[in-house]
Amino acid sequence: MTKLNLLGMGKDELLLLNPLDFAEQLLSAKEVIYVAEVLDAFWRYNYAAAEQGKPGKHALLKSGLHSDGFLISKILLKPDNIRLIMAYQLKQLFGHLNIMKPDWLVGIPDGATALAEDLGRIMGVKVAALQKVEGGRITVITPFKPGERLLIVEDFCTKGTGFKETVVLINSKQPEAEILPYEMVIVNRGGLKKIEVDDIGVFSIVSVADHRIGEWTKEECPHSGPCRFGSVAIKPKVDEASWRDITTSQL
Repeated sequence: MTKLNLLGMGKDELLLLNPLDFAEQLLSAKEVIYVAEVLDAFWRYNYAAAEQGKPGKHALLKSGLHSDGFLISKILLKPDNIRLIMAYQLKQLFGHLNIMKPDWLVGIPDGATALAEDLGRIMGVKVAALQKVEGGRITVITPFKPGERLLIVEDFCTKGTGFKETVVLINSKQPEAEILPYEMVIVNRGGLKKIEVDDIGVFSIVSVADHRIGEWTKEECPHSGPCRFGSVAIKPKVDEASWRDITTSQL
């Protein structure tokens, strides 16, 4: 099969791609980020515009850090074919691990819920049900049995906070379940190689793309990031209006 090069494709072309064409083709990190950019799921701070007097806005992360880039999985994974392509990417990466299939896939909500469902259908593996409840906490609905093998899937990984919460929660519900020592993600944006969960284990991050995004404390940002131009930090993921605000602030 001829390898498809996504670089240079327009949005309409990307949305017409056949996921089956990527069942055995691994995308490069550059292609994954390119797709996110074309689909308006990835924003990055425009330093050239800032130099010309358009400081605009930059991202305020949940951690309180400031950043010059932000990915929205809800936008990237909304088209069915793109989400399926990413699921096929994860299936290929899992195959390279040379381990037995898990009994369950666990998609960290809400970003990886539909992604895990697609991956489960492709791999022939059951998908556990998790939900986010009030306050953003995660709850597990599916009852696991002792000895069952679980594989956790996430859309993006930065600090591993949601992954740790999920692992601890599953372990508290069923300490005799085996959580495989991996986290399958589309984009590893935080630069981590492993995630250590106290008293449970160390988990390797297996990603389709590694793409480090700059981040600073509020105090550091004026010296090395957008704040030095007078840019205002906002939370880009609050709603559609906030995403539109940050993505158009330097036009």
